[in-house]
Amino acid sequence: MRQARCRGWVAARLVCGAVIGAIATGCVGLAGSPGQTGRAGEVVVSASERAAAVATPVPRVPLAVTADTLFWRTLHAGAYDQIPRVMTLLKAAYLQNPRDAQTTAHVGFLHAWAGAERVRLAEVPPTITDQLILARTFFARAAALDPTDARVQGFHAVFEMSDATIQRDSAAFAAGLARGRAAIAAWPEFNWFTIGYSLSGRDHASPLFREGLEMQWKTLDACNRTAIDRTNPTMAALFQGEAAEQDPRRRRACWNSWIAPHNVEGFFLNMGDMLVKSGDWQTGVKIYAIARGMSSYPQWAYRDVLEARIANAEQNVAAFRRPEAGADSPRILLGSKIACVACHQR
Repeated sequence: MRQARCRGWVAARLVCGAVIGAIATGCVGLAGSPGQTGRAGEVVVSASERAAAVATPVPRVPLAVTADTLFWRTLHAGAYDQIPRVMTLLKAAYLQNPRDAQTTAHVGFLHAWAGAERVRLAEVPPTITDQLILARTFFARAAALDPTDARVQGFHAVFEMSDATIQRDSAAFAAGLARGRAAIAAWPEFNWFTIGYSLSGRDHASPLFREGLEMQWKTLDACNRTAIDRTNPTMAALFQGEAAEQDPRRRRACWNSWIAPHNVEGFFLNMGDMLVKSGDWQTGVKIYAIARGMSSYPQWAYRDVLEARIANAEQNVAAFRRPEAGADSPRILLGSKIACVACHQR
């Protein structure tokens, strides 16, 4: 009973999109970080430090390169139980060079992964929210260290909103949402998904959930370079245009990559889930089915999840709307065991 209550309490408040971590403020001080402490112990990067980081990239320490390798190997393997091991190495690298934006973000990505896929745990403790708060803290620092990275700006917004939801701070949530919309303006194809995915845990009748679903449609329109028929969505033009796409940012956001080997399959799994939750399970089935058109689909570890979604779409309308799903009940992607690895696992 305690486990069910805890899961329900945090179900709509933790997101993936990515995975970032943090370190205690005291340890940062011991490491010689020049920042001040802000809201909830958040490290604040000074204007001069931010300008210096943009003008002169900080050389990376050897340990950071080693930690990066372990980070990607673990995420691509979907090895959730290895997060503490990787976290130790990444945080050691961070302490050696707290101005390394990439290491800062990777530490944080791990905290977000740990929180997002919490249902893997035998029992979810209330302290799971620490993962979320640490994610927000270090996404904020990574975004300050490299303000040109629109991905990190989007993740910072997502975790600011999630932390605000836990704290029941409507003003902080509004600030996070405003930050998210700015991140969308900086990189629409990437951040429409990121921000919209985080809103999929909201009540199906809420304006925020509807806005999140609209963001998924906008992602499809942008990636397809034309408006998609929302009653009969097909992606033939998009699939045909993959080879010709020259824009690296569009390729990164719209297609599979080394970073996210099943980015496309995961996108359609989430969007289908959101449509089913909205009540439009018929269109949800059509969206799910588009993932089958990817040449990588037969190698996707979670194709059985998508096939089950297609078979059970109508029944899942009610299941996806339940605020407290049982351990073995169907969950939308955001609240599931594969919230991150659906896109990132090889």
